[in-house]
Parts: sequence; structure tokens; C-alpha cells
Amino acid sequence: MSAVPVARPLLWCAAALVLAGATMAHAGTLRVGKAVVNFGFVPVDVGVAKGIFEKHGLEIEGYDFTGGLKLQQALNAGSIDIALSGGTDLALAAKGAPELAVGSITSSPGFLGITVGSGSGITSVDGLKGKKIGVTGSGSLTYWLVEELNRVKGWGTDGAMPVAIGGATSIQNAALKTHQVDGFLANTGAGLWLEEQGTAHFLVPTSAYEGDFELFTIFASTAILQKDPDGVRRFLSGWYESIAYMRTHKDETVAITSKITGFSAAVEARDYDLLMRGFSTDGRFKPAALDRLRTIFTDLKVLDSPLDFSKLTTEQYLPAMTDNPG
Repeated sequence: MSAVPVARPLLWCAAALVLAGATMAHAGTLRVGKAVVNFGFVPVDVGVAKGIFEKHGLEIEGYDFTGGLKLQQALNAGSIDIALSGGTDLALAAKGAPELAVGSITSSPGFLGITVGSGSGITSVDGLKGKKIGVTGSGSLTYWLVEELNRVKGWGTDGAMPVAIGGATSIQNAALKTHQVDGFLANTGAGLWLEEQGTAHFLVPTSAYEGDFELFTIFASTAILQKDPDGVRRFLSGWYESIAYMRTHKDETVAITSKITGFSAAVEARDYDLLMRGFSTDGRFKPAALDRLRTIFTDLKVLDSPLDFSKLTTEQYLPAMTDNPG
């Protein structure tokens, strides 16, 4: 079996360099960080590769991180201008993190899914009852999604059991092989890749049982909003133009994504078919999707007081809807 792929971001700098020495980027440059490497954040890579951001007068310095926490550390240090991360980071903004949510990436939970071991005998969601499901950590969004499955199915204490194993594909694969877990909940690409290797089976996207919520979000640091608000506007125009390009250029998108993730073109073609229609084309925040996020925060007990999303999100930097065909 081949080794678990390591992201090879050809156009991106090593994340460690961000934290080593934070200096404000020169005019026309934005420093963009991805919480992790997955299909949900790849529009920035496509936009760079196809010259879309350059057309909008921007040079993108990109940084890939191994989790939202490290990305937030870089943002707090003033090393990142734009953060591509989970909507759950709105809880950090509520606690004073120097950022504002400026655009929605997706409110579809289908970007996450459940993968099971190839020899598990599990062929449907109902087969997950009483099984151990790997999640990134206790109190995480993936933990909540397993608990939500139990609520939806009415399984109670006999339901699926979330087990904290971390988010690395190599760890998830090892946990399956050693029967530490029966399956895991993570980005769809990881499950599809392990299925290609013959060690797992991608069972179902979480959209099979969970409705929309603000899953992935574009954040801008308060510093860049003060220093270069027009740069933020141009970035968002480039981002949603990249989405429009991706929707009509599958082969090109798959080729670029495969280089970024290290997954095969066949895996990324399947990911494209699963996820492409789930991207927001205009960045507007859906009130119902934000309300559902509020429920998640309540269930996870991450905040002591109700959220006022009007203070944490803004749509004033988004391009006009007519700029976003498709």
C-alpha cells in the first residue's frame, strides 16, 4: 500500500514561516491561510493557478496549516490577513479574536462524511449503531456530528461512540487497521482516498442526516480590514470568480486539486462530483445556517452567552451578486 499522501502545495509557503516573523505584506499582496488542506479551501489554489487573483490586482502568499488552532495562532500574531477555516471559529471571534467573517464558503455538511473499515461489514448508516467512530477530539465539530447522528436516529446510549483520534489521514487509517475504531468522520477526500487504497469504504456524507449550517467560512483580520479593505473586496471577488470557473472546468479543477492534496485525479473527480454544487457562489450568510451553528455552540457548551452574528459577520466586502454567475 502506498503511503498516505502529504499535501504538496506548489504555490504555498511553509506554515512555520508565518509564525517565525510576522510582517505586514506589501501593497497588492494578501497572506492567506488554510486551516487544513481539503477540497473546501482549494478555490484559492485554482484562482492563483488560473491567474484570477492576479487579474484582480492581488498576489497571494499562501500558507497551509494542520488545524484551525494553528491558523488562529497565526492570525492572532498578525501573520495572516485572510483565514479559510471552519464556521465554528466564529466562537473565537465572539471571544475577542481579531477577525471578522466576511464570506461564506459553504453551509453544506456534505463536505464531511463517515468512512468505515473495508472489513467492518457496515453497509448503511443504521450499521453504525453501537460502533466506534473516530473524531478529531472531544468537543469538536466531528464529535458533535456523531452525537447528532445518535439524536437523529434516536439511538440514545446505544448509539455510535465518538472516539478522539485526531484529524490526520494516516492516524485515521491506522486506527481502522488496528480496530481502535470502526470508522471515522472527516473530510470526504480522506475517505475516498482510503477507499481507493482498498482499506476503507466511504459510507455517507453527513448531509445524509444533518441539515445546513455555516461549515466553512472566510475570515479577514481586523488589521487588514483597516489597512486594506479594498484588498479584501478584491480577494472575495477573485474567490467567487474562482468558484464560477471551477463549476465549468472540472478537468482543470481536478488536476490542480490533485497536486494540492496529493490524492489521485480519480479521487478528486469523485470529490468534485460530491461537493462542487455545495459551494456558495455569492458568499452571503444564510440566517438559518447561522442559527444552526448557534445550536451547535450551545450543545458543545463553547460559549457562556448567546451569539450576536451581526457583530461577527459582514457582507459589505462581497461582490455584487451579478459578478457571480452560476
